[in-house]
Amino acid sequence: MTNYFPKDTPPEIPPDTCLYINFIQEVLDQIKNETDSHFLEARLQLVSDTLEYIRDSNDALRRSGKYWKRKFENKGRKK
Repeated sequence: MTNYFPKDTPPEIPPDTCLYINFIQEVLDQIKNETDSHFLEARLQLVSDTLEYIRDSNDALRRSGKYWKRKFENKGRKK
């Protein structure tokens, strides 16, 4: 019979990174408020938008990890 359970412990699900992203966006907003350059404002908005994409991707990875971990842990059990 095949043993489906690994002998070592699984990796941890990554923690929520939203607080760090929020902090960086606050700093970007402070920089944006201190400048009159439309070019700089546009680049800061690009960075902020990219951080939002990273936030969404991190969330999707955490949800996926939790989903597959549950699937593995419940392998062979009746629902």
